[in-house]
Amino acid sequence: MASVYAPPGWMEMSAAQYRRILNREAVSITKRDRKRGGVYRVKEALDALHCAFHRSDGTDPYDGMAMDANGLVQSSPANQARCPAVAHRGEEPIADFEILSRQTRQAKGSMTGEDYLAHCRAVVVQAQRLGHL
Repeated sequence: MASVYAPPGWMEMSAAQYRRILNREAVSITKRDRKRGGVYRVKEALDALHCAFHRSDGTDPYDGMAMDANGLVQSSPANQARCPAVAHRGEEPIADFEILSRQTRQAKGSMTGEDYLAHCRAVVVQAQRLGHL
């Protein structure tokens, strides 16, 4: 029997839409991680993604701005930068994810969360030094 995945409240969508999004992300990330040495199954990814979406309150954990879950179901969302994106919480290819905005995921790239925050702090210090803030 298939597991039932209900979307978190901040993702105002049907359970069917949410399940399709989870499945698409789980298959994609599992395939990518297998190339990097990951050994988890798609079902593990589904469960981990579901937990990550429910841990999220709909705001990006790095910039604190709201994410737009509607962009996940629209073919061309108005504000793609604020669409939720999946990222690993650590550097290993294991089924442990966090949800952040596409904008942050692109900026963060392959940096760890700590490295990304250190970089952001350095940007703020430099902007203050140059009188931009």
